[in-house]
Amino acid sequence: MLGSRVQRSPSNPALPQRPHRHSLDADQRGRFDLPRAFNRARDAPGIAQTRGFTLIEMLAVIVLIAIAVSVTAVSLHGRSRGQLQAAAQRVAAGLRDTRTRAMATGKPQWFTVDLRARTFAAPGRDPRRLPPDASLHVTSAAEEGTQPGIARIGYFPDGSSSGGNITLGEAHRSLRVDVDWLTGAVTVSNGVAQ
Repeated sequence: MLGSRVQRSPSNPALPQRPHRHSLDADQRGRFDLPRAFNRARDAPGIAQTRGFTLIEMLAVIVLIAIAVSVTAVSLHGRSRGQLQAAAQRVAAGLRDTRTRAMATGKPQWFTVDLRARTFAAPGRDPRRLPPDASLHVTSAAEEGTQPGIARIGYFPDGSSSGGNITLGEAHRSLRVDVDWLTGAVTVSNGVAQ
């Protein structure tokens, strides 16, 4: 097929075929025989075949990485929020337990918060830890019998309390546990971190 002779197209004999410098004939599998120079380079012992990735494959990998990073970030942020909420609920439950114990025993009971150890305890219960990353602020009217670094909120047999609040906070969020001095009622509310 080399040369400058005009050949007729097999599909339409009226149309001339263009002269070819190299011929590429497909085998039965649709593969083409490449000129010898290409075959030598491809078959050389020291040259490995390199295969690249398509643009679609690269985009798919980037999308999967972005999804994984997003899920991880949301998971970590949600877990932190959940820990703060759970800690505030545990503090509120401890305060309610202290109130119930004061009313049941007919004697004053004290809920304590150790600011240094970052723990809190209802009377007769083991101290429980607060989240290490959370800020902690306690306001209490109970002064008698307090030690440095220990805050107390007292409950009396009639259900009333010395009153006070405990604020747990993180980056842009805080939860405040309030104790009403007259009724001893405990409420948890959202606030802005200090």
